[in-house]
Amino acid sequence: MNIERFSKFKSLDAAYKHSASVISSLRRDLESALSESNLKDRLTVVTTGSFGRGEASAESDLDLFIFFDSDKPEDSLLEEKKSIQDVVDRYVKKPAGDTGTFGSEAVVNFSEMLQNLGGDKDFNVLLTRRMLFLLEGKWLYGEERFKAYRTDLLNKYIKAGDPERQISRFLLNDIIRYYRTIATDFEFKVTESSKSWGLRNVKLRFSRKLLYFGGVISVAETAFVAQADKNGLIVEILDKTVLERVQDIGADNPHTLEILNIYQDFLATIECPKNRELLEVVTKDNRTNSDLFLQMREKSKDFSKVLDNWLKLQYPDNENNPHPIHNALIF
Repeated sequence: MNIERFSKFKSLDAAYKHSASVISSLRRDLESALSESNLKDRLTVVTTGSFGRGEASAESDLDLFIFFDSDKPEDSLLEEKKSIQDVVDRYVKKPAGDTGTFGSEAVVNFSEMLQNLGGDKDFNVLLTRRMLFLLEGKWLYGEERFKAYRTDLLNKYIKAGDPERQISRFLLNDIIRYYRTIATDFEFKVTESSKSWGLRNVKLRFSRKLLYFGGVISVAETAFVAQADKNGLIVEILDKTVLERVQDIGADNPHTLEILNIYQDFLATIECPKNRELLEVVTKDNRTNSDLFLQMREKSKDFSKVLDNWLKLQYPDNENNPHPIHNALIF
């Protein structure tokens, strides 16, 4: 891990280093806290969200969930859950959200992640955990199990008998479905659940969009790779944060710098407590009265254009050898 990779971008650099430092401390302390547990070999603790993306600050909460590989009831984990929460509280002051999707009480048997993909029991919470686990997940405890789980899940999407030298449309379609679900759920959360509108809208325009983009380019990179090598390559790509992927894959792409500069401005804006307060009170009805929101909305349009330009330059859709990602994103 090159901890200095974003050193030219003040806000990105600070967030990247803060995320890495907290994750390192959590890994060390969780290893110690769970060392005496009889269930320690059945537990895997995963973080997603801003810490998983390497863009957390002191104001960030920690999205986590626990894989419990056992037939024992969840009640048998009471001591372990308390130990995990105690460790988290040492380093992260803001509590996790109230949806139940994340936090030390969010316990999942990994087998649930492998069942009913796209079926009638593939509820939003399962889709959310599955996609975030793949696209931005980082292990906090149980590294080897985490890696094995990710490989097992990818094997559900990228199967041994799939056609050679094509992208995984199954995986891509689920990434697309997740992103569209986020956009659709946003309306529900702000209208039916009375969640704040302004800050959520800005995050949707930047961090959620970038997460989606990071999934798309992960799939695109496997387009002309032999089937036997696809899974290993995409695991290697997904081990990186989204910004690491953009920077490494697009090392020679001139639009990479534009992406980093725009995202740097986004992080700098929402890291400022005053800006967060201003955005928190923005509603759908009064949004045109907020100069800050209008500025972020215009920047988000530029962000979309730059991401599109990056994708087109990185994966040319020329007549002689068209890259399949462009057709697959539409059809």
